[in-house]
Amino acid sequence: MKRTFSVFKALTTASVKNPSALFWMIVFPILLLLILASVFSNVQKSVNVRIAIVNENTTFRRTNFDFASYITTTLEKMAHKDGKSPISCLKSATTTKALGIFLKDLKDGKIDAVMVISKDFNSLVYAKITKLPLKADPIVTIYKRRNSQSSNIAFSILDSVLSSFNKKFLKMKKEHAISLEIKYLTQNGKKFSYVDFLTTGIIVMALMTVSLFGITDDLLVQREKKVLRRLFVSPITKINYVLGMSLSNILLELIQITLILITGIALGAHLKIDAISISFMLFVIASTMPFGFFVASISKSANSGNAIANILNFLFMFLGGLFFPVNNVPFIVKIMAYSLPTTYLANGLRALMGISYSTTPLYLNIFVPLAWAAFMLFYSVKKFKWEV
Repeated sequence: MKRTFSVFKALTTASVKNPSALFWMIVFPILLLLILASVFSNVQKSVNVRIAIVNENTTFRRTNFDFASYITTTLEKMAHKDGKSPISCLKSATTTKALGIFLKDLKDGKIDAVMVISKDFNSLVYAKITKLPLKADPIVTIYKRRNSQSSNIAFSILDSVLSSFNKKFLKMKKEHAISLEIKYLTQNGKKFSYVDFLTTGIIVMALMTVSLFGITDDLLVQREKKVLRRLFVSPITKINYVLGMSLSNILLELIQITLILITGIALGAHLKIDAISISFMLFVIASTMPFGFFVASISKSANSGNAIANILNFLFMFLGGLFFPVNNVPFIVKIMAYSLPTTYLANGLRALMGISYSTTPLYLNIFVPLAWAAFMLFYSVKKFKWEV
C-alpha cells in the first residue's frame, strides 16, 4: 500500500505542477459550462412534440360518417414523414383507463399534449352538417401543461388540425363548430432547464476527458521516457503503479465534480444531489477509466495516443448527448449516438439528478457503459506493452 501511495503522490504532484494538464482537466470544463450556459441559456426542448389521442367516440365508427377518424388519420400522417414532422411520437387509445395513463405521462413530461374526442362526436358532427335541431356541440378536449413551450407547440398543431376539420366538413369558423375545451395540468417536477441539462453533460465530459488524456499520458509518456522500466526494477510493481495512477486520476475527477457542481448551482441549476446520484457519478468514473487504458494499448507513441484520444473525445462529446438532446437528430446520427456509452451515462445521470426523463431504461444506462468498459479493459490487459 505504501508503494501505491508513493506512485499516487508522485503522479498527483506532477499533475498539479503541469499548467497545461490543470487547464484542460480542471479549468476548461468550467469555462465550457460558463460559455455554453450563457450562449444557450434560453434553449428549450426540441420543437418536435409528443402527442396522445383518446378517441372515445362510439357512433358511426368505421363508416362514411366516422368524422373522428379524419382527425386521428391526419395526425398519424403528420407523424410519419421520416422525422421531418413536428410530431415525433403519436400515441392513440380509446379507453378512459388509457386517458389516465396519458395524463400521468403529460404531468411527468413524457408527452406534451393529450387530445380527447367525445363519445358522441360523430353523431353531433352529423347533426351539425344536416342542421338537425340539437343544442349540443361536438366536443374535443385538449390537455396541456402550463408554461411549457413544447406543450404550447403541441396545442398549436392540434388546433390547426381542428381548424382544418371545421373548414372541410362544417364550413364554419372554429368558434362556431367544434366546442374546444382546454384543460391545464401542472407538470411534476420542474420545467426543462438548459443549465441543468448542460451541467450534468459537462460532468460526464470532464470525467471522460481525465480518463482519456490523464491515463494515456501517464502510461505512454512514462513508457517513452523509460520511466516505467526503471520503476519496475524497484520494489514498485505494475499493480502498484496502476492503482496509484488510478487513485491520482480519481482525486482529480472528484475535484472536477465538486467545482462543476458549484459552478452549475451558481448559474441557477437545480440538481438533486443524494446518495444515488453520487453513486452514479462514481459509476461514471469507473466506467470511463478504461478509455485511457484502451487508447494506451492501441497507441505506439504518446503523440499517436493523444491523436486517438482527441478523436474519441470529440466523438463522445458531440454525439453522446452531452451538450444537446439527440432524440430528434437524423436517423444515422441517432444510431451512432445510441451506440456510445456517454449517451447512456448522461441519460442516467440526468434522470437520477431529477433533470429530465431518461429516453433509455436504467438497465441500459448501466449495461451499455459496462459493456464498453469491460471490452476496453479486457483488450488493454491483453495488448498493452509496458516497454517500447
